[in-house]
Amino acid sequence: MILNLIEKDPNITQREISTAINIAVSMVNTYIDMYEKEGLLEKEHISTKTVRYHITKKGIERRKFLNIGYLDNAQTIYDSAKENIDAFLYNLSNKGYKDILLYGAGEVAEILLQTITSKNTPINVLAVIDDNLKKQQKYLVNKQIISFKEALDYKHDAILISSYANNEIIYMNLVSTGYDKNKIIKYFDI
Repeated sequence: MILNLIEKDPNITQREISTAINIAVSMVNTYIDMYEKEGLLEKEHISTKTVRYHITKKGIERRKFLNIGYLDNAQTIYDSAKENIDAFLYNLSNKGYKDILLYGAGEVAEILLQTITSKNTPINVLAVIDDNLKKQQKYLVNKQIISFKEALDYKHDAILISSYANNEIIYMNLVSTGYDKNKIIKYFDI
């Protein structure tokens, strides 16, 4: 990541790198010194406080090699996560759930919707519930975002909580409204 950032902006500061990748400035300095010793980059001292970095040919080759390794690892994680989602959806289907509502119009709901759409699973998402008024009446993937009150008009088998951050809050809110606990599915409890 450091080599990527430097290649994009040779005038980037160590503090900017630190902020971008969320590590201490001292760690950035250690890595840059190591990269210089390995011949991956060269420093050009513009002034006592200003340094411009230049990625060497060896540094570009190393960055490309590391990027391929990163992509390979990311693909492995992605494939594993997709298998987990597929198994989860298959399990829901086997339990007799067909028409469901998602609760939480964020990244998790988006990934679930994309998986359901691409896999042509027997699970049918009717809509996505969200308490954020700015999201309501918009669409996530291909499903409308609605309020909980509107959701009660939908004939559905269950509500799948698709929020990690608000998982418990949503569950408690559903229970406090008298919604049937047996119809609440918590994705992050499985």
